[in-house]
Amino acid sequence: MTIKTEATTSRFPSRLIVIAGTYDGVLAGWDTVQHTREQDEHDIDLKLLRRNDGKHLKLSFAMAAHEGSVRCLDVASAAVPPSGANGGKKRPRSDNEHEAGQTMPLHEPGALLSGGFDETINVFHLQKHAQAGELKTPDDLGSPLCCSFAPPSTSASVGPPTHALVGLTSGKIVLYKKRDWSVQHVLSGHDEGGVQCLAVHPTGRMALSGGRDGKIVLWDLMKGRLAFVYKLPSMGKKTKRKEAVNHIVWSADGNRYAFCYGTKITARDVASGDDLLDVDIPSRVNQLAFIGGPEGMFLAAACDDGGLPVLEVGQLEEEGDANTRRAIMAIEPVDKLVAGDDRLKCIRAVDGGSGFLVVTANSGGVVSVMDLEGAARMMLTGSTEDESDGGEESGSENAADNDEDSAEELEMAVDILDTVRLGSGARITNLTAWSYAGEDDIDDEDDVEESSLASESASDVDDGEEESIEEKEVATAKKTQGKRKDSTSKIELDAETVEKARKLVGQAKKHQQRKKKKLESKTG
Repeated sequence: MTIKTEATTSRFPSRLIVIAGTYDGVLAGWDTVQHTREQDEHDIDLKLLRRNDGKHLKLSFAMAAHEGSVRCLDVASAAVPPSGANGGKKRPRSDNEHEAGQTMPLHEPGALLSGGFDETINVFHLQKHAQAGELKTPDDLGSPLCCSFAPPSTSASVGPPTHALVGLTSGKIVLYKKRDWSVQHVLSGHDEGGVQCLAVHPTGRMALSGGRDGKIVLWDLMKGRLAFVYKLPSMGKKTKRKEAVNHIVWSADGNRYAFCYGTKITARDVASGDDLLDVDIPSRVNQLAFIGGPEGMFLAAACDDGGLPVLEVGQLEEEGDANTRRAIMAIEPVDKLVAGDDRLKCIRAVDGGSGFLVVTANSGGVVSVMDLEGAARMMLTGSTEDESDGGEESGSENAADNDEDSAEELEMAVDILDTVRLGSGARITNLTAWSYAGEDDIDDEDDVEESSLASESASDVDDGEEESIEEKEVATAKKTQGKRKDSTSKIELDAETVEKARKLVGQAKKHQQRKKKKLESKTG
């Protein structure tokens, strides 16, 4: 994925579904809807909708799912046969077809898995908005803390999931067959502190788990056994106690993984095992998300102080850049001792759009869809002192242009595409998202200019009372996020590091310009 040197128009994926769980056991879901003319007078930000091709999130369901807090959530994709196949009727793909490598487009959401403090695991049918089943965790294994389908529901997945993993407070991981929800394996690798997080590789063949015991375990899911254990360093010389692993995540291509514990963020290369990133930031890190692509890989972090730092992970092509890491604070931390409702609890990467989309949730029940391409672009193509090759323009004119460009870039380090709120008083504990990029989800500026706001949609408009309540909640959320949107700044570095970074960024920008000229000469 190429990072464009000019600001791009942010776009929603073809379809995005966001589901949140709360402390009081409620599940709420938002689905993507198309804006219609009838809604013009009620919309809060028409410019925002035009930039999103008229798409926005709307509450699609809310239900009581557990008697205690919702501990974990995950969504599976459903296979959809090509149009015209099987006489136009939809036929689910068998496990034999999956094992044989026969793939079908994953255009629709399938099952929703939720685990609660009440030691139950619920399965919901997302297309029908109905419960499909309920499981009790095996005896004496405790309540669920984390869950994931295998393979996971990402654009890189090989097919719809055939299994599901659930991590429990006992330190065990239960591997279920999705076909009949029978237990295939009970995996032992963590202490009784519990399994804090799970991440299944895009191939579905292996998984990583992080525990409250400070262990990161690699699992061979094909054989159902432990493959490798990594132990975090102790918190101090006088204690053997280790930090709990808060979150662990794979990159979309499966070549990198990252984890966080306390205030530490680490990213590693799978092939070599080398650290690509190992930093300590001011606040506790709750969750991580990979964004970007082959030419620029980044990590976005949801932090306890309400901050959202974006850190460069992928290596640039020039030699010497491997040891240089850049970071930008896309959303500034809250300026008070206790962040409270502004604490960022969850973050998930979203397929489609610019490739830099994430969905976040804070403790106050605010869910936001953000585009972080601006932050990534600022790190790779930021203004430098030596970026010109001796052009004809004067230095003063260049300085003025650079100042103006910098101001524009600072404003766009994070672009909030949509914000909704789960009602007053609701406290979100977990978040998951499902998205379908779509074949037409391409950065084509000509298509973006033609707003779909002028086209009629077949979606119905809800009654006025329900619509007005949702609008008030969205307006409140937008005011909260708006105060922090423009407060973007770079993480401070010492003078020597800044100078080195400028030179390396200049080299990267020159390289991009040369590649662009070569591409233009070939196409011309």
